[in-house]
Amino acid sequence: MVKRPVFEKYRAIIIFGPPGVGKGTQAKFLAEDKNYFHLSTGEMFRSLKTDPRMKGSLIERKITDLIDRGCFVSDDLTIDLFYKTLAAYQQDKRFDPKKQILVLDGIPRNPAQVDLIAPRVDVLKIISLVVEDYDVLVQRIKKRALAQSRPDDANEETIRRRLKTYDAQTSQLLKKYSTGLIIQIDGLPSPEKIHEDIVSRLTI
Repeated sequence: MVKRPVFEKYRAIIIFGPPGVGKGTQAKFLAEDKNYFHLSTGEMFRSLKTDPRMKGSLIERKITDLIDRGCFVSDDLTIDLFYKTLAAYQQDKRFDPKKQILVLDGIPRNPAQVDLIAPRVDVLKIISLVVEDYDVLVQRIKKRALAQSRPDDANEETIRRRLKTYDAQTSQLLKKYSTGLIIQIDGLPSPEKIHEDIVSRLTI
């Protein structure tokens, strides 16, 4: 059984923005600084199949069953997995919450998840990557999907549906935070330029 860590709260920065804006890339850039630790929801869910502590567990069976049936994973279950994953990273000494700040990529995903993580996560800043022309994001996602040999992810109708979901639901989570925490960054320049902008404006 994974024990709950002994400390007050995880400190975190949230990388936020629509699909295709480059959240994962910017989170990885930040995590090159050892003071930060990148947690990706994609890696979190993939680890269910690769981490022997997760594989075959009750939470792995519940989530796998939902995904296999084409159902959404509930917010409660997602956040439960989030904390279990962090505890596993701590046990492996990959992540030290006393020394490192989390860089959250893909979580929280909606207002409900904001409330669920609030008791144990102290959000220091939110980096909001902004791109107003969604046609640019559609082309980015299609190009990335083909480069990674994931042609199913290159379907334009699916991509635009994801962007619509972002507008309708995910973007509402910004309203749950103080505007003083939010740093808006232009998501159109090169990844390197975006990273420079983030670092120059990120004061913690």
